[in-house]
Amino acid sequence: MSLSSSRLGRRTSDLRVLQRATVHIDELNARLDGALAAEEIETERMRLLREATNQITRAANDGIQAYRRVVGALKSEAARPDSADADALARVQAALDAARADLLRAIEETSRRYPWAAPQAGGELETSEPASRT
Repeated sequence: MSLSSSRLGRRTSDLRVLQRATVHIDELNARLDGALAAEEIETERMRLLREATNQITRAANDGIQAYRRVVGALKSEAARPDSADADALARVQAALDAARADLLRAIEETSRRYPWAAPQAGGELETSEPASRT
């Protein structure tokens, strides 16, 4: 393994973080579906949704940060005079593109799963300043 290949190889762990983030989000969605099906109390359903949303957001952020690290490594490696061979770069880029698409799919699917949890009319926060007291 050449020096450039080992430099690139160090970022495969970040690629795995990105892939695991997608799996984790899918698992959280599946667990949430089961918990919501078993729960009848609306406030408890919202609590479950809020907890899952926090966990999904953390997983997505971890995946996004890993994606950024791999992109940076690919750009740096491609710019080096002793760069890894083009085939190795292309393989990592293809794996990165697939992992990114999977994460985006999981996030998009998650955003459409629970329409009943959308803000209700009149339930949104007002953006105007409160009336002054005189």
